[in-house]
Amino acid sequence: MDLSEQGVLLPAPLRVYDCSANEVISFKFIRSEKDLENEEIDFAPEFTHQIFGENERIFGYKDLNIDVYCLSSSLNFYLNIEYDEKINPKKYQQFKADDIVKALNEWLPPSTTTNLDQFLSKLKNENEYSTFGEEILSYELKGEKSTSYSINRVNQNFCDDQKFVEWYTRLETYLVFFIDAASRIDKDDSNWIIYLLYQKYQNDNGQTCYAPIGYITVYLYYAYPDKQRPRISQVLILPPYQRKGHGRRLLTAIYNDLRKDSRVQDITAEDPSDEFVALRDLVSLELCHKYLPDLFSKESILKTSRLTKEMIEKAQDVCKLTKQETRRVHEMCLLQSVNKNDEEQMKRFRVIVKQRLFEPLQFDKRRRLQLADPALEALATDPEKRKKYLATQYEYVLEHYQNILRAFNKYQDRL
Repeated sequence: MDLSEQGVLLPAPLRVYDCSANEVISFKFIRSEKDLENEEIDFAPEFTHQIFGENERIFGYKDLNIDVYCLSSSLNFYLNIEYDEKINPKKYQQFKADDIVKALNEWLPPSTTTNLDQFLSKLKNENEYSTFGEEILSYELKGEKSTSYSINRVNQNFCDDQKFVEWYTRLETYLVFFIDAASRIDKDDSNWIIYLLYQKYQNDNGQTCYAPIGYITVYLYYAYPDKQRPRISQVLILPPYQRKGHGRRLLTAIYNDLRKDSRVQDITAEDPSDEFVALRDLVSLELCHKYLPDLFSKESILKTSRLTKEMIEKAQDVCKLTKQETRRVHEMCLLQSVNKNDEEQMKRFRVIVKQRLFEPLQFDKRRRLQLADPALEALATDPEKRKKYLATQYEYVLEHYQNILRAFNKYQDRL
């Protein structure tokens, strides 16, 4: 029996040896020895199921605590595991403690140390780690003094730079803890591009250092006959730097970088999370307002009752949006433009959204194609279920778009 996955079924005397991995693991970025005692900069993982099993539990230790420290620039790691008591296999014959080190070593870099003095001795060399890649954007955040940010592109064939590969492999450590079903990229595949987000800061000696605080990987797919379709794969802003607008700036920089390339057809995303969908919707809306104001202004949107071919083609050519994303931008612009108290205008918006939601439910009689999802098949053939489903989905879309428009207005106010 895998106890790390079945901890909730343990007999009462053994439950003190069972704990949630997400609750006992603590991360911390170290820029100064003073950070060791600063609990305000600690952060916990979101996922540990790829390491400790589906239920994300660790068995065999009482009052377990796992500290994972990381030097901000070099990304050298320190691991410390403490507990009050480890289960005695002689007393509980069929139960033994999980091998925490073995499980973590699948993701922690080989250079990880358990010697704190050795770890801290590397602090003095943090300024030696400059930025990798070519800078494509720099910016500052209002209210933050003596720090700035830059976004760098690491081009294809980075596998030839061994120092970068080793450093980036250490950065990938965070993938498994903050991206569901994460996996490392194949660094020998020359179709990968990596966009790195850095924070510039001064260390205790007044030296300039650069800390990676997020990144996005992009894979260049071929599109017939002579185009490329970049696909966004991994998106990560590290927890201490979230909710500050960094993700929006990073994704916008990527679109602006790739849209200059005439070979790029449009930009897609691999299995996007709900959070990424919201971020992409915001960025797409901003791009269309900035670069295609004549097509997506309030006057233009209200003038036509539908998404036009020109909108689709221009959004793809100028902003590198897919047709599906352009439809969503059109819907957001329509909601942005209509009078919310005008029943006819809101009905027009509602019909357009429901038409899009209904399309995946349609049965192709000519080709006799069945829907892959049996649940959707039932919706396609049962009018009452379909009506209820579309009404629920519409309310979800409406709330989602309202959130995006609030974020859009907030950022416009800052300009």
